Amino acid sequence: MIFSKKSLLSFVAIIALSNTLIANDKINKNNTSLGSIDIISNDDGMTENSNSYTINSMSSATKMNLSILDTPQSVSVITQQQMKDFNLNTINDVLNNTTGIEVEQLESDRTRYTSRGFNITNFLIDGVGASNNGYIYGDMDMFLYDHVEVTRGATGLTSNHGDPSATINMVRKRPTKDFQASTKISGGSWNKRRIEGDVSGSLNDSKTIRARVLAAYEKADSYLDRRDTKSTIFSAIIDGDINDNNTLTFGLTRVEDKNNGSQHGGFDSRELQEKKYDISVNPSSDWSYRNTKTTNAFLELESILSDKWKLKSTYSYNNNEQDNDVSTLDPGIIWANIYADDEYKTNSLDLTLNGEYSLFDKEHEVVFNTNYTKHKYTGKGLTEVTKYPIDLSTWDGSTPARNYDFSALENTDYIQKELSFSAATNFHILDNLSLLIGSKIANYDEKGTAWNGAYTKKDTSILTPYLSFVYKITNNISTYMSYTTTYNPQNNIDKNGDQLDAEEGINYEVGLKFSFFDGTLNSSFALFETKKENVAENMGKLPNGKDYFRAIDGVTSKGFEIEVSGDINDTINTSIGYTNLSIKDADKNDVTRHIPRRMLNASITYSPKEITGLKLGASANWKSRTYDSRYEDVSQKSYVVYNLMSSYKVNKNTNISLNVNNLTDERYFSSLMKGGYTMYGAPRSYGVSLEYKF
Repeated sequence: MIFSKKSLLSFVAIIALSNTLIANDKINKNNTSLGSIDIISNDDGMTENSNSYTINSMSSATKMNLSILDTPQSVSVITQQQMKDFNLNTINDVLNNTTGIEVEQLESDRTRYTSRGFNITNFLIDGVGASNNGYIYGDMDMFLYDHVEVTRGATGLTSNHGDPSATINMVRKRPTKDFQASTKISGGSWNKRRIEGDVSGSLNDSKTIRARVLAAYEKADSYLDRRDTKSTIFSAIIDGDINDNNTLTFGLTRVEDKNNGSQHGGFDSRELQEKKYDISVNPSSDWSYRNTKTTNAFLELESILSDKWKLKSTYSYNNNEQDNDVSTLDPGIIWANIYADDEYKTNSLDLTLNGEYSLFDKEHEVVFNTNYTKHKYTGKGLTEVTKYPIDLSTWDGSTPARNYDFSALENTDYIQKELSFSAATNFHILDNLSLLIGSKIANYDEKGTAWNGAYTKKDTSILTPYLSFVYKITNNISTYMSYTTTYNPQNNIDKNGDQLDAEEGINYEVGLKFSFFDGTLNSSFALFETKKENVAENMGKLPNGKDYFRAIDGVTSKGFEIEVSGDINDTINTSIGYTNLSIKDADKNDVTRHIPRRMLNASITYSPKEITGLKLGASANWKSRTYDSRYEDVSQKSYVVYNLMSSYKVNKNTNISLNVNNLTDERYFSSLMKGGYTMYGAPRSYGVSLEYKF
């Protein structure tokens, strides 16, 4: 039934789009007024030096550069200013302060994210990327990025799968025409030390060739015993104007993380709840480590074809190498040593054509996109299980010598290929009423041997239609509705070791948006509902130690979100978001209870005019009670984490800042997702920094 609805709506969308473009050749092509519709074409989208908590426009939701008021979905942005104010140095920090996003810290080096009850698998860089299994290893550093755009709900026009959780788009810092340079040194709790350097500017007098180089080094201990980390970051981007209409950009990034004392699985959640170990206790051996090396390169050509048409072609390459030898503890007596050497390679080619056409005396937007992505995963690993009684309250991390049988290595070698094409138009029916209609068709193919066994999966002609209306009540108030279908392949296995079928569903959303003070403050209210089939729920472990899942049909996630973000005036910045949702199966039973049903994120800063250069601020993150996905008697009570910030601009070049996180030293579980395993969230910490701009 879902497929037939998708086929019909996709067919209508493509026919309607084709007819409008054909009709375009038969009408007067003179430019006409867009009335009150806000189409953004000249904004570079950067938040650097804006001092703002909002943005003029974004294309993460539809690949059309629309104002927030005209975007028919729930969107949030964490700007460069907000990241600097509250010392949001990692993707976990950023998403912890984003409306509707739950950060599931599974263990010291591995994290997953959820939105509206479902795992987030769509991560983009500059609007280009592909889905992954949702895991982030280590702490993804935000130093390389200008801001982060988050689109909640299904995004079938910008992601291959249209999963109804959210899409995370990280927007890189780019070269600037004018010279700028800065350096920053910082330190803090657990012997943290960090230095950053950022240089940007033109390489010739005509400013047609520009470059930017960023580098950072960080070393720190941890609140966990025997744990320390070291990170090295380097990025170089150069862009040049081939002529007046074509700009070529090349970028290369290298990030290395070395982590000692790494966990795999964390604590047994029931044991942690009952014994309440000291927060410094680490269920990891003294030899455990997880090292990662990530290389990213991209080549981008932006071509202005005419005053109405622009083509962006992007090739990107990403190589993530992981080398780890970690340990996991299973209720006190079973010790598993896990060795792995993995490599993840992704090659992606993305072509996006944006344009405008005239019809019925109005200008309308259109976008075409095609994307080909190939993931190749290779690796080898093994597990050694040892009976070894441990008292975590006194244990120093020592264990018997490892005795790996490398002849028993489990090899991973599989390939995923995705090819998609999408077309959409934003048709202005009236000056204050627009219809956005489009569809994506995708092919998905994977085969090989993975962590959960050998499998082959191939799906062709996957259709994800998209339909929305936006009505401008006034120039500052709009209402919208959107509809799309979802498809998300998964590698989870059931108790028999068989791979689960892809998740499929339907997503609805209606909302109301407000814009104040010439767009410097935006607010929104959204109602959403997603119905989904084949949703995976963790049911525990098989005798071989692998996680297994059951597929739940008829899962419905519904609720509402409220957000206010931006600048109230030139002295107050704020970002406030509240989420309320329910997640039930076909029998009206609560499912995925490890996800909080209510969340509140709030931050505010104030710059008193009486003391030039001073800024003070606070933030709070509150979450309702959650329950372990494996043990019914294990739960996390509702809790709130408070943070403080202050900064002082000594002069136009020098800024000092102080941040305090988890002010009240709240003790809480970082996640109850991983089927009976968890760890404590970070206790109170502080950080100081000194930044100098040349």
